[in-house]
Amino acid sequence: MKMRRMGCAAAAVLVLLFVFLGLQMAGCGKETVTEKGEASPSENTAAGTEIVTEEASKETSEAEENRLYLNRLSAKEYVTLGEYKGLTAQGEKAEVTQEMVEESISYVLASDVQKVEITDRDVVQEGDIADISYEGKKDGVAFEGGTAANYHLAIGSGSFIEGFEEGLVGVKVGDTVDLDLTFPEGYPSEALAGADVVFTVTVHRILEEQIPELTDDYVKTLGIEGVTNTEEYRDYARRSIEEANEESFVYDIQLQLISQTVENATVSEPPLELVNHYQAVTRQQMESQAYYSGMDLETFLGAYYGLTMEAFEEEMAAGAVETAKQALVCKRIAETEGIQVTDAELAEHVATIYGDAGVGSVEEFFAHVDREEYRDSLLIEEVLWFLYDNAVITE
Repeated sequence: MKMRRMGCAAAAVLVLLFVFLGLQMAGCGKETVTEKGEASPSENTAAGTEIVTEEASKETSEAEENRLYLNRLSAKEYVTLGEYKGLTAQGEKAEVTQEMVEESISYVLASDVQKVEITDRDVVQEGDIADISYEGKKDGVAFEGGTAANYHLAIGSGSFIEGFEEGLVGVKVGDTVDLDLTFPEGYPSEALAGADVVFTVTVHRILEEQIPELTDDYVKTLGIEGVTNTEEYRDYARRSIEEANEESFVYDIQLQLISQTVENATVSEPPLELVNHYQAVTRQQMESQAYYSGMDLETFLGAYYGLTMEAFEEEMAAGAVETAKQALVCKRIAETEGIQVTDAELAEHVATIYGDAGVGSVEEFFAHVDREEYRDSLLIEEVLWFLYDNAVITE
């Protein structure tokens, strides 16, 4: 069976509330914040990948051994299938206009803001980006996290303690100043909370942010194979939008088909272990989103989804049951139609999808990702494509 290359359609279609069955490589390097607000790599990360200890790897292996996976259970005792071939679905593909292409290009350019040195003046002003080096001392002794070189500080951003940025307004390029400051009483570091300190700061350059222009030279810096000038890049942008529209179309159709298939089937209460797993996946996904938004889960749910923790728990529990039912129906179709994901197909998919991302080997990939859960995800994806290929689809 040839694996399809379109994203994780299974992940998209089996979304119940916030549940995504698609897998992401574990070990995306998190960032911590230093005492001065500077982002730095976490101590337990290297080159953006978490260090997997032998003990953690052993615990993961044991957990995988005891997990209930779709590919290890028989769905026959839970599912009696109804009609799932020849279903009808209708979708719409948006026409790609030149205006859409230009908007896409403008978004890319705005996302690639570049810092350019200001040369027509040499005094720092509010709103500038100052290229500085600094050293902070308490009682004459440099303190941890208080020293940096060639740091780009946006003056007026409020990212440093009060008085730091204000103290640089009016300073000339090349000058060094001492800033007598006091850390706030509620500062996270007990050693610095309420402490009087002196920052010695040197201003190296004054910078400003500029949105790049779309030129042949700029296009070449993007490193897109076969795209070397603006005309080719516009064609590339159009194709990208068309591909995104196609994926959206397929997603919508597959969502309709799996919904019809589950409605036509008779599904008994799914295994509690499976439900609990999908519930845990939901929580993990939401906690991850909250973390990278700089919020705790409760604040994040209220801000982005208007949910209380209690409402989220209720929605998550109900969503996990429905997700488990969908997964079981997919597994039953796979059993009936002889659909499976072999080790060779698993390896082929990983190499195709993640090879360009620097994954050295399949085994390296599965040192961070649950192999059998990934197999489950691909199995569901293949079933969804089977439904798609055997449906009557109109645009």
